[in-house]
Amino acid sequence: MNRGGRKKKGIRYLDPRCVKQEIHKLGYHFSLKKYVGYFLGISGGIAAMAYVFRLKTPCIIIVCLVTACFVPGIFPMEYRNMYEQKRFEDITAYMEQILYSFKRRAKILTALEDTLVLFKKGESRLHDAILAAVEYIRSADANVHLYREAFAFIEQEYGCARLYKIHDFLIEAEEVGGDFNASADILLHDRKLWIDRVYELQREKKNVKVKITIGIGLSFLICGMTVFMLPKEFSITENVISQIVTTLTILLNLLIWYAAQRKLSKSLILGEEGMEYEEVRRQYEYVMHGELDRDRRKGMYAVVILMPFILFFCLKGNMGAAGLILIFAVLIGTQPARRYKVSMKHLTRAVEKAFPQWLLSMSLKLQTDNVHVSLAKSVEGAPEILKEELGGLLEAVEREPDSVQPYLSFMNPVRLPDVTSAMKVLYSMAEFGAADIGGQISPLVERNAAMTDKAERLRAEDEIAGVSFLILLPMITGVIKMLADLALVVVYILSAVNNVA
Repeated sequence: MNRGGRKKKGIRYLDPRCVKQEIHKLGYHFSLKKYVGYFLGISGGIAAMAYVFRLKTPCIIIVCLVTACFVPGIFPMEYRNMYEQKRFEDITAYMEQILYSFKRRAKILTALEDTLVLFKKGESRLHDAILAAVEYIRSADANVHLYREAFAFIEQEYGCARLYKIHDFLIEAEEVGGDFNASADILLHDRKLWIDRVYELQREKKNVKVKITIGIGLSFLICGMTVFMLPKEFSITENVISQIVTTLTILLNLLIWYAAQRKLSKSLILGEEGMEYEEVRRQYEYVMHGELDRDRRKGMYAVVILMPFILFFCLKGNMGAAGLILIFAVLIGTQPARRYKVSMKHLTRAVEKAFPQWLLSMSLKLQTDNVHVSLAKSVEGAPEILKEELGGLLEAVEREPDSVQPYLSFMNPVRLPDVTSAMKVLYSMAEFGAADIGGQISPLVERNAAMTDKAERLRAEDEIAGVSFLILLPMITGVIKMLADLALVVVYILSAVNNVA
């Protein structure tokens, strides 16, 4: 269903009216001249490839039909990329201004009014969203969810984890009061690191796009040179097999280019939301709930059952069969350890990404509450992968309030030095008392900033790694095309030799 929907959507972009409608939704002006030029460029490229590779009419039609299913979608994608870039710039400017304004006046309405000045009507959708929030606060009756409902106008289009966190902080700070400047500074520093990471990721994505485009160009160039180097009397390009392989090569390279454009054109403000718990649920259950011992016992039972068969074939002198069963028994016996190692690797990486999110929330809560209260408040909004362990930590702290062991046992057996160090700091703060909590929070904030930066760079590496392999694929398609032509040359030569003989 999904693939069919994409195909239908791609064909829809052949209609300029549909493209115009989507581009206008993004806030940009549709240029018919640019749209026509885009299709002329595509047509010229297909014509050039048809000439170079000597494609027959049926193959040209196939290339045109398949290309029409997805390539037209690249045109509005360029506008979506510009829209995402603008949206990212707007929301980061909004975050900075509203935090600075709130530090000065400590009123959400005043902070929103100050932030509204940064954005001009008609140039940014954020202007309309902020204005709607301001008018809602001014006109609505005072109620418990007044600010939450007002911020919803902004979150509807610009919602992301960092924006939600800032809005939660503003609401809590206005309701509770107190000294919140340190918390605002934490969020401002987190915003700065986020901007640096996103721009670095954008540079890496651009480099990957360039490399993939160059790889596809070189693939076509090498294959084209091969075609021109073959003697015409061989008639390789006239062969049906050559026509099919050439058509597949062209289509695969176009699909590689299209896949790269789609994968590297994601939302900038939603790029660091973290790994979904469902992706690592099985690994979490396997590592944290002691399933390794159960599987080891099952593996040993299987080995014990297979041992008589091994002895039987040894006594019969059939060492080959005995060896195969022995190898099978070893694989069964060691499978739990291998699975545990892989599960631990995935789980460790997921915890590295999720823990800093919770630690930042914890740092903000510690500005006004002690460690125990902050722990209790943080559980509900924590990443799913940490909730069970945080609940266990809270229960253990209530049983042994003066012991360091509950903190050291957090996320055991996943042993991460950064997590252990942060939990030690939390224990120290709990023991030191509220009088010096301001002095104790600084190391935790610094550690959180370093961990957050490291975790989200891991996410960026995973995202780039998931696309970088596309750089190699054009060379593979080119090699397949050349091998097919070489095989046809060999067949032609052998046929000629046989005819002479």
